[in-house]
Amino acid sequence: MLKGQPFLRARRDDPLLVFGSLLLLCILLSLSLVNQNYYLLFGIFATVLAVLLLKANLLPVAVILLIIPFADWAVEYKYLPFQVMWVPELLAGLLFIKSLARKALEKQAYASPGLPFVLVFFLLSFLSLFINGSPIIPALLMLRLLFRYYLLFLAIINLGFDEKSQKLIINILIFIFLVQLPLSVAKLFVYGQGETSLGLSSHSVSTIFPLVAIGFLYSYYLLYQRKIAYILGIFGFVGFSIVGGKRAFIFFLPVLLIYLTWILKERILRNLRLVFLGILIFFVSLYFVARLIPTLNPQREVWGEFNLRHIVDYAISYETNVSMTGAPTGRISASLEVFRALGRKGLPGRAFGYGPGSIIKSMFGGYDKRQTIRSRFGVVYGMNGLSWLGVQVGYFGTIIYFLIYYCLLRKCHSYYKKEKDPFWRSFALGMTGFSFILLFTSLIYTPFFNDDSVAAFYFCLAAIVIIRSTGFQPNNQTGIVQA
Repeated sequence: MLKGQPFLRARRDDPLLVFGSLLLLCILLSLSLVNQNYYLLFGIFATVLAVLLLKANLLPVAVILLIIPFADWAVEYKYLPFQVMWVPELLAGLLFIKSLARKALEKQAYASPGLPFVLVFFLLSFLSLFINGSPIIPALLMLRLLFRYYLLFLAIINLGFDEKSQKLIINILIFIFLVQLPLSVAKLFVYGQGETSLGLSSHSVSTIFPLVAIGFLYSYYLLYQRKIAYILGIFGFVGFSIVGGKRAFIFFLPVLLIYLTWILKERILRNLRLVFLGILIFFVSLYFVARLIPTLNPQREVWGEFNLRHIVDYAISYETNVSMTGAPTGRISASLEVFRALGRKGLPGRAFGYGPGSIIKSMFGGYDKRQTIRSRFGVVYGMNGLSWLGVQVGYFGTIIYFLIYYCLLRKCHSYYKKEKDPFWRSFALGMTGFSFILLFTSLIYTPFFNDDSVAAFYFCLAAIVIIRSTGFQPNNQTGIVQA
């Protein structure tokens, strides 16, 4: 793919130079381990990965996709230093710079889907920063959090990933998702049911990842091959959500199935058995989720009674609840409190918020603003994406940011309608489901868009949609994507 680039042309390296480089690398690695200097260790690995990045495009993407799900939980429990999670962001940034340089050398236009919305969001963020007199560092940390894997998205589009590379990325993600099933079983036996992290079974992402997997499996079953393995996979990921103990999964599952069924309405009208399949998946899932997640049954125990009324009452109470001091602890009550808090500043408050970075979570103690949510806004729990962005950049910025995902959703749906190949049409439908459920859950449930694994996986797959839907083809000599 890199053939023809003069600055990357293969040459015979001096053996002494290679030996000296390896010796220096070993010495630095030893020093970092002996002195427990993880910043030095990060620098070593970053240098090695940067060299590899010059030689290949696909390998860094694979490293990004594999590090996040298999290292993030270990960093959370301090089995690994937190600097490990800088590697995916560094690689994404370097790939972006490489793609810019490649296009500049080839004197070709740089494809940048969504860039107008990104620029408008930046403008609104800095207006909010100026109006509120906010510090610059938290603002930059927030912008980094929101757009770090958007850079990866642009890099993949512009670096010329052919169909073989696209399928390899998809296969890596399939492997990652399938491995989560035995990992969730291991988690059940070791830690029990709940939000304890192991792989992708971790906190709130235990809600969205089974939905994403089910969306793809449902799509491939209906449009590609009627394999029983896809149906078994669907119920396997229902089990994954039960192990994670996330109640919200069962409320979003029918929304996803109804949305995908609506897209497939013409096909389904010709075969009404497909409607029965969706209904069967939902009611079987509802039955087992209600009986196996203790808080969703009256007895509050595993294998408790199935009681639909209890489920509805519990959900309403949970999402509208307030603490004994009057502080919101549910998403609906929290959203209303945030709306009132912004209103206390008048129109500028609701338009521009309290400043970018004002409530971000950061590993750097001086910039960690999580406690501000409670102390300044009186919210104990329940910040969804609407409130999280609204507090920081106001509702103007929130609308613009969600428009980025809405436009990608439209692009996925458009690609689905025009794709004829069964494999890629199934992929397009699965990505339409991914885009929809990411947008919907981020808006009303939790800001999934700033989670490493969700954002990295989504933008990698969205880049493939853009490449295929806009007719990009890689040039065989340079590896550059051309329209």
